[in-house]
Amino acid sequence: MDLIEDAIREQVNLLSEEATARLEQLIRIPTVNPPGEHYEDFVAAFDSWLRELGYDTRIVRVPEALLPILAPHAEGRSRPSVVGRMEGPAGPGLRIHLNGHYDVVPAGDDWTCDPFAGEVRNGRMYGRGAADQKSGLVMQVLAVEALRRAGVRWRGTITQSAVPDEETVGNRNAGTGFLVEEGIISRDNTDAVIITEPFGPDGIGVGHKGAIWGRVTVYGRQAHGSSPKLGVNAVELLASALHRFQSELVPKLGARLSPVEVTPTESVESTLSFDTFRGGVATNVIPARAQATFNRRLVPGETVLAARAELRVVLEDMAREHSQFRYDYEEFYTVEPILVSPDEQLPRVLADVLRRQGLQPRFLISAGSDDQRFVVHGANITNAVIYGPGQTSLAHQSDEYIDLDNLLRSTQVLALSLYQLLR
Repeated sequence: MDLIEDAIREQVNLLSEEATARLEQLIRIPTVNPPGEHYEDFVAAFDSWLRELGYDTRIVRVPEALLPILAPHAEGRSRPSVVGRMEGPAGPGLRIHLNGHYDVVPAGDDWTCDPFAGEVRNGRMYGRGAADQKSGLVMQVLAVEALRRAGVRWRGTITQSAVPDEETVGNRNAGTGFLVEEGIISRDNTDAVIITEPFGPDGIGVGHKGAIWGRVTVYGRQAHGSSPKLGVNAVELLASALHRFQSELVPKLGARLSPVEVTPTESVESTLSFDTFRGGVATNVIPARAQATFNRRLVPGETVLAARAELRVVLEDMAREHSQFRYDYEEFYTVEPILVSPDEQLPRVLADVLRRQGLQPRFLISAGSDDQRFVVHGANITNAVIYGPGQTSLAHQSDEYIDLDNLLRSTQVLALSLYQLLR
C-alpha cells in the first residue's frame, strides 16, 4: 500500500466542495465564442485563483495587429491566455504542461435551466462548458493542489494554461496555437502535455482524425430559363460531380477504418460530406455559377496530400468527360491526423493509474480536431495526450452537464498520474 497515494486520494475528496464552487464560478462567466465574450473576466478570475495557489502567472495577449489573422471572428475583442508556472519543491524533473480552453459555443435553445448558472441537480452540474471543458480546467488545477496538500515533494515543473478559441477552428489560432508560435509551449521547455478536453474518466485521447475543409466552384454560362441549350447549367454540372463523389469515392473511404477507437464510435471510418450548396439567381435563369463546400475527414494512416489528390481525380475525370466542366478547387482548413503511440510515457502512466483505480483504460482518438494538433504538429511534442472528466457526447448539447463524481474521479487519476511522473 502506498500511503502517499492514499493521502492524494483523500485530499482530492476533501477538495470536493471547492471543485463544485470553482466550476460554478467559471460556468457563470459566459465566454461565448464566437465572438469571444467576457474573456477578460474569465482570465482575471483564473489568474487570481492560480496566484492564490502559489503559481507564478502571466497573461499572454495576442497583439492587436494579429487579431484579424488569428481570430477573424473576434470583432476586435482581446484574446488573452493565462499561463501559470510552479516549480517542484524537490528540484528539477519532468516539465509538464496542463492545458485547457475556456471558450464555449453559444448556448442555443431547449435548455431546462439557465445555461450560465452552474445549477446542480442529482449530482450533476449543468451549464455551457460544464463538460467542454471548464470541468477540465478545474480538474487540472485541483489535481496539482491535491499533491501539494498531501505533502508530496515532487520534482519538476508544472505549467497551467487556460486558453481561448479552441471552438473556432483554424490553421492557426489565438489560444494554444499562439502559445506554440510564441515558444511558450515548445520542446525546449516542455516534456509532456496533457490537454483536459472531455474524453471521460476512462478515456485517454491519443489523437484525432485529420481534415480538409474546402470549396468546389463550377462555372457555366447564363441564359434565359426558357432556352437552356443556350447556356451551360452550373448547378447541374456540380450536382453530377457530387453524385460522382458519392458513388465512386465515398464507398472507398468507408472501407478505411481507424486503427484506434474513435469517439463517437460512429465516426470510425474515413468520410467525405458536402455540407452547403449555392447556385443560381432566379428560377427563370440558367445558372452560371454553383458552389459547394466539403468536409473530408481522414483516419490515421491517411495524409492530406493523398486525400487532396483523390478529390482532384474526381474533378479532373469530370473535366475530361464534360468539355464544358470548368471548376475551382479551394481549401480553407487542413490538418493531418494524429496518433500518439500508446507506448509514449503519458499514455502508459495514465493507463496504469486507471487500472489501479479500477477503471479499464480506453485509448481513443477524436472524430474532430482539437488543440492537440498545435502541440504535436506545431511544437513536435509527441508525449501529448487528452484526459478530461467530461463526456464527449455532451459537448455542445442543450443541458450540457458534468457528473460531479466523474470530476472527482478524474481529478484523482490525474493527481496520481502526476505523482508517478514527478516522483
